Amino acid sequence: MWEGTPSWGRRHILKLAGATAAGTVALGRAEAADESDANVSVRFEDQESDGSSVVIQSLYTDVDAEVIIFRSEGDRTRYRVLEVAAETEFTDRTVELDEPIPETQLISVSVQPPEGGFSYGGARATVAVGEPLDEPDGDESESGLELIDADPDAGFNWPYLLYTPSASEAAGNEETESGETDVRPLVVGNSPWRGSPSDAERRVESGRGHIENGRLSAVARELGSPALVALIPSRDEDGSYQNLRLSGAAFDRLDLQVLAMVDDARARLADRPYDVPEAFHVEGFSSNGRFFDKLAALHPERVNAVSAGGNGIAVLPLAELSEDVPTAGEPQTTSLPWPVGVADLPELVGDDFDRDAWFETAHFWYIGAEDQDPENPEEYLHKLYRGSGEPDELIRDVFGSLQVDERFRTSRAIFEHLGKSAEFTAYDGAGHEVTGEMIEDAADFHRRHKHEAFGPQFARAVEWPRGPVTVGEPLGVAVSYENLGTAAATATSALSVDGDPVDTTSVDVAPGESERVELQHSFSSPGEYTVSVDASASESFAVTAEAGDASATADGTGDSGSERDEPTAVDQPGFGLPQAITALGVVGYLIERRLSENE
Repeated sequence: MWEGTPSWGRRHILKLAGATAAGTVALGRAEAADESDANVSVRFEDQESDGSSVVIQSLYTDVDAEVIIFRSEGDRTRYRVLEVAAETEFTDRTVELDEPIPETQLISVSVQPPEGGFSYGGARATVAVGEPLDEPDGDESESGLELIDADPDAGFNWPYLLYTPSASEAAGNEETESGETDVRPLVVGNSPWRGSPSDAERRVESGRGHIENGRLSAVARELGSPALVALIPSRDEDGSYQNLRLSGAAFDRLDLQVLAMVDDARARLADRPYDVPEAFHVEGFSSNGRFFDKLAALHPERVNAVSAGGNGIAVLPLAELSEDVPTAGEPQTTSLPWPVGVADLPELVGDDFDRDAWFETAHFWYIGAEDQDPENPEEYLHKLYRGSGEPDELIRDVFGSLQVDERFRTSRAIFEHLGKSAEFTAYDGAGHEVTGEMIEDAADFHRRHKHEAFGPQFARAVEWPRGPVTVGEPLGVAVSYENLGTAAATATSALSVDGDPVDTTSVDVAPGESERVELQHSFSSPGEYTVSVDASASESFAVTAEAGDASATADGTGDSGSERDEPTAVDQPGFGLPQAITALGVVGYLIERRLSENE
């Protein structure tokens, strides 16, 4: 707790000393209960700002509270106080400040009761005003972000950004770690701003924000996975739109270049304590969503899950359009060439469409329900292939014109007709934008399909015993396993001492549920021991001789002729902490009495 600490005067100390030990303990427990009753979390990260606002990455509170944004050091200037109701939850919220931040400084975000008194929780971060955030020397920043230069010999003519989670991010926190299997698929995206080849600096800046604080960051953190941002352009210098074309493009095959980046990243991650499989996850919005929709159709065996937002149309796994396929209009042809369908893929890429692998790839389509203009359907916010001739006409005949009411619904209807399992969600009140709810749903989608594809995974919480451990008395360790997957799984827990297994047990855990097991071991001799759970989480314990065994020493040998060490204040009988507090209270009382007599 780093705000609202009371200052104590001499009279306060004397009155506190006069309290009994039982009263002191009860007072401490009452305050702890008030704090523990609240479920509050906040994430606030280093960022750049013009000083007028800050971005809170995420916040949740199940109680009424105040969110205070203030200077962490010095005069602790308050820049904004927000009142939030119980069950408030948001992500990536830009907060306009009542008073601007004048210069780069450490800023705190504290969530506390409206009446004050203590903090439910908080976070601190550096807000850089008018200057870039400081980074350590070298290519790798504190967040594990590295810029990889283009390598034409390796198959990619453009650079990419590689984010590697730290050990604590990969584990979740100090006491929770993933178990059973440790497979972390790479999460892949494009820079939100792509532009032309000459826009390289802006692409890097946009990609850095995407991988540190954007959608890609949210998905990667949810999976505990590394992430890759491909810094590829989308247009020629003359403005002609490329995105992902298979013929007549000024760029070499961008889909193959992204695959080469993924393979290069996997080689760089080979020494990590987790496996990065060939199949990866992708996330894209707007034109980037369309890019990865096409990449997943071209290489379905390499894509485990794809989330794509802000588009109404999807690549159809069809070469021919039969009469029973639902369409928005009446197409004048049954052939579905790329990129509406896959009729001409063999001619374009030399391979047939892998229908079976595509059906195994998980898809999540999301869109703002207001991402269209019914009064002017030809000018809604986002319309790919405008004026492209036959492709534009075929798309209008198959999917319609309105982005949501026609195209999005038609795509969902065709997928359902084909028996393709996919998720389609339109978000009320949203336009051509990405909201916090969309990000949360996308992250949850990727987490579920990661677990489904790569086996059961658990969040593991270890409860270590506190207090002395003596020879002959069992040491008990409790372990809780939460099944993060979508199917029931068995968690196997193993207790080891100095690397040797001493106890194991297994428990079946339903999806989304938690189960608790207990492991035990009794020590036969005193000494220092390292106790570990599942060969990962570990603690050191000093085991002492049994009470009353005067013949045993700390190393387990007898030495009845040696003198005993002088007992400490805690060791001495009849005078422990409660007695000390009581004695201090008596002293305080006598001082006050003597002072009053002298008066």
